[in-house]
Amino acid sequence: MSLLTRLIDLVRGVAHPEPLPTDFQEERLALAALLVHVARVDGNLQAVERRDLVALLAGRFGLSDSMAERLVAGGDALDREVDDITDLIDRLGHHLDDGRKRDLVAMAFRIAAADGWIGEFEDDLVWRLGHLLGLSDDAIRALRADAARAGAAAG
Repeated sequence: MSLLTRLIDLVRGVAHPEPLPTDFQEERLALAALLVHVARVDGNLQAVERRDLVALLAGRFGLSDSMAERLVAGGDALDREVDDITDLIDRLGHHLDDGRKRDLVAMAFRIAAADGWIGEFEDDLVWRLGHLLGLSDDAIRALRADAARAGAAAG
């Protein structure tokens, strides 16, 4: 049994109105890993980044804080297993519409700004993510500005 399969089994226990397909579970784990990667790109995963990441995933997927913590732990393990963010993007699937791509970049910028500012490594990584997803520079710039305002207001 692969690490990914075990991690998917770990987060599968969340109650939903209807059963979710397995690929959604993998997608959710890949999203957590991508956001952990963004948070850790400047050297470590700070407590404020982890708190925001747990809250973001809990809200996004309707999870309890403890289940969101488990998802973050699974995302952390997956992030350490993959070589590059392109691997994580591939796991998210190629069916992302423009709105979901924007949501993904917005979440990445939100996590990057969790400590009150967006560092150079975080900024470069999220811009690369936006470009890999096919977003324009103007769209990425607007998402970054929104996250920077929200991070400054929170910090």
